[in-house]
Amino acid sequence: MMNNSVKRILTLAANPKETGKLRLDEEVREIDKALRRAQKRDHFELKSRWAVTPRELQLAILEETPQIIHFCGHGVGKDGLVLENEIGQATLVSTTALSELFKLFADQVQCVVLNACYTEVQAEAICQHIGYVVGMNQPIDDRAAIEFAFGFYSALGSDRSYDFAYQFGCNSIRTAEIPQAEIPVLKQRSLQITARESSPQNPPSLWIHGLHKQSYGAPTVELDWRLYFLQEGRRQSPNESTWKNKLFPDLAQAKQFLTDVHWGECIDLRAKLPLPAMLAVGATFPELVYRFQCEQIIRSQPFLWQSYTTPSAIKFRVMQKRGKSGKHLLIAFGITGSAWKDVVALVQKSPGEFDALVYTEPETGVGDAAISNADAIALAIHAKELMRTYRQKYSAEFIHLVILAPAAFALFLGQRLNTLGEVVSYEWTATEGYQAAVRLQVGG
Repeated sequence: MMNNSVKRILTLAANPKETGKLRLDEEVREIDKALRRAQKRDHFELKSRWAVTPRELQLAILEETPQIIHFCGHGVGKDGLVLENEIGQATLVSTTALSELFKLFADQVQCVVLNACYTEVQAEAICQHIGYVVGMNQPIDDRAAIEFAFGFYSALGSDRSYDFAYQFGCNSIRTAEIPQAEIPVLKQRSLQITARESSPQNPPSLWIHGLHKQSYGAPTVELDWRLYFLQEGRRQSPNESTWKNKLFPDLAQAKQFLTDVHWGECIDLRAKLPLPAMLAVGATFPELVYRFQCEQIIRSQPFLWQSYTTPSAIKFRVMQKRGKSGKHLLIAFGITGSAWKDVVALVQKSPGEFDALVYTEPETGVGDAAISNADAIALAIHAKELMRTYRQKYSAEFIHLVILAPAAFALFLGQRLNTLGEVVSYEWTATEGYQAAVRLQVGG
């Protein structure tokens, strides 16, 4: 759907002379085979290192810059992983050393698979820093390890999430009638929650790190989503499966905690996210129940905009509208600049996709400082009215939404999207223009 960047998979294999012979070459071949036949095979690159030593482990991650790391070899429980020394004999890398190593690459590595016996303890330690880690809770034989690897990477190659790939790998073991499908275990990095007293001067806070991480103090709830929005320093868009299986559940968990512990209090939101993601945050916290103050940068200056500010009298002016009744309505709101040319380009590259098009701008004009906090509230209210009006006018079932606006406007609009049905929000990219980014189900 959205992410066209290439993910690099690094396999690390170690089978010291005095340890049991493993079919590691076959395991790596099966991973390669799974990727080569996959629907999204061009989205993955496979690199391999053999007879890995502790130094090679460090350097391989440093030099190859992988997003996915697959270890195959031996594990010995809490004592660590078995690697090789310079003459091919066994040497251990401790759980602590592994955890510290992966902490250094938390901004880069998305998933680690420890396809070796007794590696659950290492998976538990590593997942404090990495989003998804697979370990084994018992000894696993070669056949089961190979089946799991083939299933896991077949699913990844079909653009499925890490969670789905894990389940598919386990099912591959079961389908092969090997009684070890319960041995692989998936560990996921949880969001950080801090229980603390709040006050008007120190309200409960929600931090979401997407495009970069910035510290503001001690948050109540902290979500680190950088590995889903950044790859090797470049922006990327999470796919639909990632939203469904990871990002929306994270928001739901944050919402539950803030509701249970800080009901009725204003939430201090600090989020460095693309506009569709801000829209999704708002949709998770509807304005009838939740109040926000959020940082809004205007011409390099930070301001705190509040979702409960009294709205001004400003409204949108409909600049363009055309089309006929049909399922798909494209509606665009240009505030910080004109989005018209890019909207036209979106329509032209998707012939027949949209039945009707509506383009609007504030009646006072566009610009990077065109609106205030009060204006943002007023325009969010009017945007909801326009979306409802034109959805009814064109008998649309789906709203395709483009916004070029301050981030806080996206948040405030998201809070008001209830009853509009299915909304697909678009993100602008330098290479492809507007691309579908987040699908929201907001009633109808």
